Amino acid sequence: MAKKDRESKKKPQEKKPEPIKKEKEYNLAREMKKTLTPIICGIIAGVLSFLATGEFRQRDAFGIIILVFLIYVQKFILPKMGVELEGKDWAGIAFLTFSSWYISWTVLLNL
Repeated sequence: MAKKDRESKKKPQEKKPEPIKKEKEYNLAREMKKTLTPIICGIIAGVLSFLATGEFRQRDAFGIIILVFLIYVQKFILPKMGVELEGKDWAGIAFLTFSSWYISWTVLLNL
């Protein structure tokens, strides 16, 4: 009887296969839309800020309002383009828009 107990202890337990996790398919077109849309909106915001403020330094705050407006507009543009957005995406979208706005507006002011 002791021999049977040893044999039963030696037999490995059958492992259940782990459930397969579905990974999201990497969609290059969606990621390009998610990257290029904020850059283009930032450039548009920079040009509009330059045209709206012109030579008047007192209206620089209006340029920032234009930037914030175009960041907000992307909330409606991106879903219509088929891009699913998560909460963490908005930090990247705002940063890309701000960066391209700042660069384009600065270049236009120094021409």
